[in-house]
Amino acid sequence: MSNFYKILFHCFIWSALICCVLLIGPRPPEARQMSWTSLQVIWTVVPFIGFFYVHSYWLMPAYLFRKKRLTYGVAVALGALAAAFISALSYYLHDHPPGHDYYHTVLRRIVAILFFILASASMGAFRENARLEKARKAKETEHLRTELSFLRGQINPHFMLNVLNSMVLMARKRSEMLEPALLELAGLMRYSVYETGHEKIRLEDELEYLRTYIDLQMLRFRDDVTVRFDTPDCVGGQLIEPMLLIPLVENAFKHGIGLVDAPAIRIDISLAANEMLSVSVKNKYNPLLQEEEKLPGIGLINLQKRLDLIYPGTHRLETTRSYRSDNAATESWFAITLQIPLQ
Repeated sequence: MSNFYKILFHCFIWSALICCVLLIGPRPPEARQMSWTSLQVIWTVVPFIGFFYVHSYWLMPAYLFRKKRLTYGVAVALGALAAAFISALSYYLHDHPPGHDYYHTVLRRIVAILFFILASASMGAFRENARLEKARKAKETEHLRTELSFLRGQINPHFMLNVLNSMVLMARKRSEMLEPALLELAGLMRYSVYETGHEKIRLEDELEYLRTYIDLQMLRFRDDVTVRFDTPDCVGGQLIEPMLLIPLVENAFKHGIGLVDAPAIRIDISLAANEMLSVSVKNKYNPLLQEEEKLPGIGLINLQKRLDLIYPGTHRLETTRSYRSDNAATESWFAITLQIPLQ
């Protein structure tokens, strides 16, 4: 259907040009006595139209864009001469002004056809640039899909190791919590394997994944860490990129637990009326540890890459460090704030 409309558009353009020649084009005085018909004008212009498309759709892609410049030059010259001779012959076979011989008519056609060469060359160059841009975007899209698939599939192996060690302890104690923990781990792995293959998933499913992750982490830390997880009461049918929020929570558990007095993690997720999702993850940290002074971990670096690919120019990711001191103790907090538009 797209090609059909393109053909109609081209037919309309050429018809309009021919009508302009017939209606407002100047005529020599001697031509007024001739049987100058619309059919004669059409047959005079048709060779030029044919050369226009042959040059743009065949000669340029087949020879010029493939670096066969000599062949291209010869083909253009022969094609231009052929169009000029055929157009002149169509004109000359009808009544023509006195004193105009056939070769003089051909010469005038050769001068005129230079305009058609430039016009068709412009269209051919435009089509080639459009084709290259389309191929570049297709290649870039495939590259982005591959990169996103890689970034999505990254799972912290330390987390899995810690969860399995916790389950081993449950098995030794024959704890009743082992079966629910195994089911939660199975659900977590199922989500990581199947849901990450989709471009978008429900926000509700992503939040449930975070809850499961937090529950499994609490198997290890139990009452040693305080976690507050606040989410919207109703999220509707909003969609989000899968496993986009988990790096924020992983980072909090990674840097907010070891050698921290009364470790605490606060996760606040809210949804504004303009479909803007806001995520705030805060955790205590020990400012004396050298690890905290280094650059962000691989999880946050990958998250930044994903955000740049998925939400270019429409997201906000900020990190802040704050210190709070009172008579009892001094606390150091690390906070990550993320805002992204939802669909």
